[in-house]
Amino acid sequence: MTASLHIPGASLQVCELAALRATAMNGFGPWQTGALPGAVLVADFRPSMLSGQLRAFRSVAAAEALALIGWRVCLDGGWVALLALGAGAPVVVAPSLGDEGMSRVIDGLVRAHDLAEGLALAGQFEDPPLTPALCALDEIASPGAALVIASGFEMPGAGLAARIEALSRAHHLRLLHVTDGGEPECPPTRGLFALDANLPPEHAAPYLSRALRLVPREGCI
Repeated sequence: MTASLHIPGASLQVCELAALRATAMNGFGPWQTGALPGAVLVADFRPSMLSGQLRAFRSVAAAEALALIGWRVCLDGGWVALLALGAGAPVVVAPSLGDEGMSRVIDGLVRAHDLAEGLALAGQFEDPPLTPALCALDEIASPGAALVIASGFEMPGAGLAARIEALSRAHHLRLLHVTDGGEPECPPTRGLFALDANLPPEHAAPYLSRALRLVPREGCI
């Protein structure tokens, strides 16, 4: 943790996430809105995510990946929603369509990250458990929609595997395990994909497009 998080790769900017619209348009295959009418994006901004070794904090890489996915969904006519988790209260953005909907998600991502930065600089370094925080999805994620969780999965809390299994039965679930390089220790769950925070968005886009469409199988891809 640095004395100031406002250095390249440590903070989120609305303009930078908005600019990923073009990357999503050119780097993603089409989103299948018939089968998947929308996507709920879950960003983990808990204290352990506010770290990175080379290009960016894992929290920033998580936000970039979710923004790429969100833009592709919106460009193809789907809706997007957001749940951003931190050490404090979560930030929730209700489902909405089009560029306006994605702008709301981006504003939510930046606002949530700013809150996370403030708590970290105030000395909040402990991750609250992940499992209870995911209960908010019951009010946001309609059955049949896509659900993408970008996290380091530290401090999971009791019952995370059971919670993930229940979410996978109701949604097209993808877990993006954001790392600082190297291979993560993968829990035994389906739909888990490793995402290196050192990968820039233009290189991450084709990988994310493939990950969202593959039939899930055990272990890491």
